[in-house]
Amino acid sequence: MINYSFTQGVFPDGLKIAKVIPVFKSENKRLVNNYRPIFVLPVMSKIYERMYNRLISYFNKNNFLSENQFGFKEYHTTSMAVLHLIDHIATQFDKGNLTIGVFIDFSKAFDTIDHNILLDKLYMYGVRGSCLQWLCSYLTNRKQYVVLNDTSSDMLPVTCVVPQGSILGPLLFLIYISDIVCISPVLHVVLFADDTTLFYSARTVNEICNVPNSELIKLSRWFKLNKLSLNIKRPILLYFDPKINLLKKIPIFK
Repeated sequence: MINYSFTQGVFPDGLKIAKVIPVFKSENKRLVNNYRPIFVLPVMSKIYERMYNRLISYFNKNNFLSENQFGFKEYHTTSMAVLHLIDHIATQFDKGNLTIGVFIDFSKAFDTIDHNILLDKLYMYGVRGSCLQWLCSYLTNRKQYVVLNDTSSDMLPVTCVVPQGSILGPLLFLIYISDIVCISPVLHVVLFADDTTLFYSARTVNEICNVPNSELIKLSRWFKLNKLSLNIKRPILLYFDPKINLLKKIPIFK
């Protein structure tokens, strides 16, 4: 039955229904935006989602996922991301350079994935035929309902999002954002899932402020084209001065 699903490119509609449980994050409990939606999916759908094995094997074989992405990848950890970050900064220290770090936080990253853009990117990477058709079927015609205090909402269609709690969801998200490393030829990018850090090194403070500002315009365009949004409530903008071995704050980018 599952092999037939793969060959025909159809994911069963009965397995696309998600129960959503809102979990409070922080601040005002009366604001819907302060709750994280947790998706509870049918157990049987996890077996079908073993399409993951074929998809990740294809992307690893062709090196389509960035080496600087450390999230949701086998044999990659947060420690490796930190070591990579420290090694890059230390190398610039040895050259006598200042290094600026721009730490970016996606806003509701999983919840705003555009299915058409994702399918276009999969096609661009060579995922075609029945496999692409199956993934299209997997993403479309999904429904969900919310459960809160033993009360269930009406069932409504899902027009975007990769399902949280799924096996395929994290990989599809990595594929969706993988080209972020191509937006600038001068910024060094380190990623852990949606946590993105951009580095630039130079001799003077003026250069490490001005160059990233111009390059971040490209990042802004990338966010708009991919229909993603940036969490700008708590921007962290620092540069590392090897002369005094300290972190310094710089003016917030406009």
